[in-house]
Amino acid sequence: MAGFFLRNWAVILLSAMMILLVTLLFDTSRPVAYVQVLSVPSGAEVSDGEGFCWIAPVRIPVKHDGLSITLTYPGRVPVDTILVPDMSGEKVIIHLPYRFSVDLSSEPSGASIQLDGSFRGYTPTRVFLDSPGIHQVILVVDELIVLEDSFSLLSNVPRSFHRVLPEQYSDDLILVPSGAAGTVRLSSMNEPVDTLAAYLISRYEVTNTEFLQYLSELESSPRKDTSNRWGRTDTIEEIFQGDYPIPFYISPSGEWAIRDGLEEYPISGLSFKAAEAYCTWLSSNDTLGLSYRLPEEEEWFAAAIAGGSGPWPWGSRRPDGSLLNLSDSNEELLGRHPSIDDGFTHAAPVGSFPANAWGLYDIAGNVWEWCQPVHPDSSPVVRGGSWLSSMEDCECKARMRPEPGLGYPYIGLRIAASFND
Repeated sequence: MAGFFLRNWAVILLSAMMILLVTLLFDTSRPVAYVQVLSVPSGAEVSDGEGFCWIAPVRIPVKHDGLSITLTYPGRVPVDTILVPDMSGEKVIIHLPYRFSVDLSSEPSGASIQLDGSFRGYTPTRVFLDSPGIHQVILVVDELIVLEDSFSLLSNVPRSFHRVLPEQYSDDLILVPSGAAGTVRLSSMNEPVDTLAAYLISRYEVTNTEFLQYLSELESSPRKDTSNRWGRTDTIEEIFQGDYPIPFYISPSGEWAIRDGLEEYPISGLSFKAAEAYCTWLSSNDTLGLSYRLPEEEEWFAAAIAGGSGPWPWGSRRPDGSLLNLSDSNEELLGRHPSIDDGFTHAAPVGSFPANAWGLYDIAGNVWEWCQPVHPDSSPVVRGGSWLSSMEDCECKARMRPEPGLGYPYIGLRIAASFND
């Protein structure tokens, strides 16, 4: 055997070398090239997913079948790429895009955040966005108050997005804090020049049921008066200054009652003075430290448009019968919009149509609503449109100045309130 190796050592050695050479040629696990990798910004961490890490700039060994790498850098978007041996003669420059930081906050805190259609937690929080441009944000408080807005990311500068939001004060009242959308008046240079004080406003128009409590206290034992129209009492004559039917009647037991089915309809037909008197009565019975009144025009408008851009409380969608009660195919007096069917001939029970973004119902249509005049010596106005109005008169900006001493079957009221000092 030894003699065999001695006689054939040269052939054996040559065969071994050939086997080694073939093995080396077909071994894909060994690097066959080194690729120069640079990052912008410099100093990015480069990893191959198998536990090997480098810091750019760096020369990285690459196998026959290439190498997948990930570059990361604080404040930048991670970038994945593949290196192949053919890149060994060039510098591979990887740009890591800027990752935008945005602080989202609100008053009150705890609003849920929908950012570009995805849930992103609750305010306050910091989010990171991988793309510039305009981003849409929706804040929701108590599953009732909704604010839809947007912000723009244009430069590599951290941004903050802060909004003052209304909140639910009670089942019926919304608290609109100073600084909320619509309460800040801006100059022509888009600078704040004045801000409304915090106020409360009712989610619903005042109903016949609510007004009945007031009427019953004014006249606990009403008696028909044949000297008045239709035997109305003097109190009714003073409150309802118009030749229109009213929802109240004297029951067999001698008390004021509401005609069946009209309990949750909005009170209407009141003169401006009678609407103010009702608010004064509410204040006299208050136990929460509130002073009730009619809303000022600017307060009413801020609550109606609810942080949006209008022209209607729900936005720019053309009104239809599912959104509000206006002069439609059912309304027999004017029928301004015969192609619309809202389901009601006259007024509708309050809350019959969707609320706006701040949870206020019937802020457009149903009945116009008395508002305080801007100046004490000016005439009061009504806002919001009614069941007798065109869609244009139901826009948030629409206003009408009726005779304040009269009552109208298409004018009612919504209450506001201030905190007592």
